[in-house]
Amino acid sequence: MKIGLIADTQGTFDVAAFLRHVAGEFAGVDEIWHAGDWGSEEVLEGLRQLGRLVVVNGNVPNDPRFPTTIEGTIGRWRVGMIHNLDKRRARWAAGYDVVIHGHTHRWRDEVMGRTRFINPGTATRPQFGGTERTMARLAFEGELRVEKLVLPKFLKGAAIS
Repeated sequence: MKIGLIADTQGTFDVAAFLRHVAGEFAGVDEIWHAGDWGSEEVLEGLRQLGRLVVVNGNVPNDPRFPTTIEGTIGRWRVGMIHNLDKRRARWAAGYDVVIHGHTHRWRDEVMGRTRFINPGTATRPQFGGTERTMARLAFEGELRVEKLVLPKFLKGAAIS
């Protein structure tokens, strides 16, 4: 199973150019997972057109159409996804092999105890001390492979080559 992982797609940017770039990076994935916070419905609609989209609710927007958590199994891995992995969620997170989250706008791939924590960072708006635009490709195969993808800035009205 291969997953394109993205989060925190907020800010002002050229949505069409952004989605073209994401389409190329996520070609061949089985699903796209969005770990919450999107700036416009246009982003989610564009991602849906690329393939099966799994979304958790974030805080911007706080959209009750989407669940707060996703929980399941992929191969031998018990996987959970949440937007804001705050201290109140530590006990919840400990029950998983892999926990995917967003909210911080910063890349994370870290093992703590028996749990691997993955945050794809922000694809569009670095802040809170972060400087990169990132997302990820995950491959749940013999071992879990995590590939960090660095994105350019998608300025409105600018030509991207």
